[in-house]
Amino acid sequence: MMNQLLKGNVAKAKDSALQPYPNLWLVCIITLLSFPVFAQQQVTGKVVAADNANETLIGASVLSKATKNVANTDDRGSYSIAATATDTLVFTYLGFATKEVYVNGKSVIDVSLTPDQQVLDEVVVVGYGTQKKINLTGSVSAIASKDLENRPITQASQALSGLTSGVVVSQTSGRPGNDGASITIRGQGSYGAGGSPLVILDGIAVSLNDVDPNNIKSISVLKDAASAAIYGSRAANGVIIIETKRGQAGTMQVNYNSYAGFQSAVALPDFLDSAGYAAMRNEANANMGQAASYTDADIEKFRNQSDPDNYPNVPHLKNLLNSGSGFQTNHNLTFMGGNEKTRYLFSTTYLEQNGLVAKNDYKKYNFMLNVDSKIKENLTLKVNLMGYTSETNEPIQSEGDMMSIIGYAVREGPIYAGRKSDGTYGYQDNYSPEAWVDSNSFKKGTNKNFLGSGELAWQPIEGLTLSGKAGYNLFSFYDKNYLAEVQFDQYKTIGPNNLNVYSGQGTQVTLQALATYTKTIKDHSFTLLGGASQEKYSDWSLNGYRRNFPNNLLSELNAASAEGMTTSGSASEWAIRSYFGRLNYSFGNKYLFEANIRTDGTSRFPSEGRWGVFPSFSGGWIVSEESFLKDKLSWLQTFKLRASWGKLGNQNVGSYPYQNRVSLGQNYSFGGALLPGAAVTTTSNSDITWESTATTDFGLDANFFDGKLGLVADFFNKKTSGVLYGVTTSSVLGMGTSPVNVGGVKNTGFEVALNYSQQIGNLKIGISPNFSYIKNEVTELSSGLSEDINSNLFVGQPIGVIYGYVADGLFVNQDDVSTYPSQPYAAEPGLVRYKDISGPDGVPDGKVDATYDRKVIGNTMPKYTYGLNLTANYRGFDFATLLQGLGGYDKQLSSYQAYAFYNGGQIQQWQADNRWTEANPDRNASYPKLTSLNGGSGTTMTSTYWLRNASFLRVKNIQIGYTLPDSLVKDKLKMSRLRFYIGGQNVLSFNHFYKGWDPEMGGGNFYPITKTYTLGLNASF
Repeated sequence: MMNQLLKGNVAKAKDSALQPYPNLWLVCIITLLSFPVFAQQQVTGKVVAADNANETLIGASVLSKATKNVANTDDRGSYSIAATATDTLVFTYLGFATKEVYVNGKSVIDVSLTPDQQVLDEVVVVGYGTQKKINLTGSVSAIASKDLENRPITQASQALSGLTSGVVVSQTSGRPGNDGASITIRGQGSYGAGGSPLVILDGIAVSLNDVDPNNIKSISVLKDAASAAIYGSRAANGVIIIETKRGQAGTMQVNYNSYAGFQSAVALPDFLDSAGYAAMRNEANANMGQAASYTDADIEKFRNQSDPDNYPNVPHLKNLLNSGSGFQTNHNLTFMGGNEKTRYLFSTTYLEQNGLVAKNDYKKYNFMLNVDSKIKENLTLKVNLMGYTSETNEPIQSEGDMMSIIGYAVREGPIYAGRKSDGTYGYQDNYSPEAWVDSNSFKKGTNKNFLGSGELAWQPIEGLTLSGKAGYNLFSFYDKNYLAEVQFDQYKTIGPNNLNVYSGQGTQVTLQALATYTKTIKDHSFTLLGGASQEKYSDWSLNGYRRNFPNNLLSELNAASAEGMTTSGSASEWAIRSYFGRLNYSFGNKYLFEANIRTDGTSRFPSEGRWGVFPSFSGGWIVSEESFLKDKLSWLQTFKLRASWGKLGNQNVGSYPYQNRVSLGQNYSFGGALLPGAAVTTTSNSDITWESTATTDFGLDANFFDGKLGLVADFFNKKTSGVLYGVTTSSVLGMGTSPVNVGGVKNTGFEVALNYSQQIGNLKIGISPNFSYIKNEVTELSSGLSEDINSNLFVGQPIGVIYGYVADGLFVNQDDVSTYPSQPYAAEPGLVRYKDISGPDGVPDGKVDATYDRKVIGNTMPKYTYGLNLTANYRGFDFATLLQGLGGYDKQLSSYQAYAFYNGGQIQQWQADNRWTEANPDRNASYPKLTSLNGGSGTTMTSTYWLRNASFLRVKNIQIGYTLPDSLVKDKLKMSRLRFYIGGQNVLSFNHFYKGWDPEMGGGNFYPITKTYTLGLNASF
């Protein structure tokens, strides 16, 4: 326009030299007046964190309100942007409060941004979208990536431990590659179908341990029906939503995070040496009226080790669990950057975990590429690609895997030699841990996984977003179990050598379509969401077996004899189609309402019960926005009450429970020959349908003292009906039964989470405790039954109780045995005496038996969960520790772990120190008199005598770090950030369990839970 005016004035000037040029003067006046508005200048400066001026903020966004120019800070925190003299610059950075600065003609503007935890928590990821935390009406816990950083987490399932209320995380093993944790949200809701939560990664259902912990941006745990009902039939056990990290616009940033350290067992039993073993073995023989097994001379040879081959002293378990290096390391390298049109993040990770046992290791390679593109102003594309390949190596033995080698090392006493001086091996029966580890036997497992997804979102009009997403997951496995022929000595050879090969592959295809519309009219705000989704899953597997290889160096199937070879294979598939919707409504930012509905159809159920409808309703009242509270209490910032109800489903019952399945391999004899056959071995259930879980939740959220103290509390009641239950039938039927919808379970409880943060000078601290109480109860079994003893199910009791006798100490002498009610075994002084509780007439009858004198004596399901996260920062130093625990439950070890000389096993120090003896006939001794025990021994029957409180408190993680000052890192090393730290995982545990055993560890054959000490660094460029 200005050019046109100027052209017009020039033309007029040519017509008359005496013209006073009125238009030209007008243009000059307008130009002079508008110069301050339109003239641009370069403004430069630096952006730092207000709580630490040495911490520059890399990638902070700077926006000019007048010119709409955008700039990002570089690796020194510096920026340069074109702006006008009267402009306003807007500075933003994730996790910090937005700040606006008036230019006022200045050319240099340095800015410090204040950390704002509320900004981090403002938006929470929920099903198919996000919501402001203040507007949530459901029960959702959010965990940020900062809570997971630098912890030596090898599986993503370990990440939630101790960080959120209402979630039980139990890790029973430290086995490399198989050390994931089980997760239960607000109690176990079923004893028939699966109890694991649904896991959603960037909108796609996945297995939690397929996620690289280094790539996690946030985790949301949907705990009640209001938040989870949008996932319908698979949400009964809760939902875990994971968002991965994404790129930011600006100069490329390179981040390298690494640690290295060593693992060791959290707890190990203390066994007697061979001399002590021999002495106690003689005492046990004497108690049973048998001759001594060892002379004094034998015991002396065990003690002085003058002949270690024939009188050894070998701690087999200790040696086995120290034969591996235990070395663990993790390296993650991330590149991210882009511009306003396209942003990217590429991440790659290498994990190496060497086991406590020789020849045991796990290696995993991860990659992830996330790209966000703005194709047009109203059209965006998101692409997520990720995958991994992993390899596990383990030693094996003739009757099991590596864990069975450990289990038999618990059994094998120190009187058995390991590797002898002549190269042969000592052994007990067919077991020698040293021989099997030294052999060419191995188990090698390879897993590959790829997940790709793309999402296209279009905004045709303001407030309306239409999107489509497609996801493809491909996974495969290939396992080889090779058992070599092993010669212990000239008398014992285990063989023949053989090989089992397992391979398989599977795919899962996901399609989604969503429409979201948001509108605000005065005090009324609402969001409508509608969508449809479809998933199809399929897999196949093959197995091949051959034996009699020519030597122990060949381990491919075609190298072995064809005699006795076998092959097998299987395949399965299922599909689910869903339609869903959600309404969010807010009035005056005070009154909140949400409604969800989802209908699912699954191939797992027959057509009559295939479709299920799952609704939920919730409301919230932000009381702090009411006139009677707002600005009245300076110490109260927000106070919100919530209530919700909803119904969820559970379809985890296998692929074909309603069909008559024909099982092959049912061979039969005909005409003197064995012929291949097929038969129906399980009755079908054509009426099978969803388990249904109805949940009611009441909660409150509050923030006090300018946001320094936060509180979240919930009370919940979760009832599951139609529990899929395998009904016990008579063996006369000749077939197994499919589960039927006949059971019921109830979980009630409350949970509380606090968050306190404070800054005192240069010291910044954070304290975040959480606590949950959950009461689990079976409310119904089939056909009015009140108990199913074989399944440990009792109406009115938790799932998985311990059922047995009530112990009344030990018999002290023969008179005690004679006068006490008769026992269900041949009782003797020094053995357990069981109480006479009842009889046929409902009163004690002087006889203890299994029918009338057993009761529920323990509970294997934790009632309490608790955690505490502590952080502190001071002048570049940082400290963090995480405490986690479970309480209110019991466990009972058995077999070689609990009983001395069980089935030829060894004896632990606590058993020897606390045993009953004739010289000290203590009724309350914690171990009975020594004898040879086995599975049929009367004193080992399930009872309160062997029961232990399994509650524990664990120092899950502790970490101390130091970030080098910018004067060194940025000016001299030309880096953005450099931090070193030392840390420990599972470093301490406080409990009253069996000495030398961890209460969280699984029973039977096992791999110990490990503690890890690491040294690491975080570097940014």
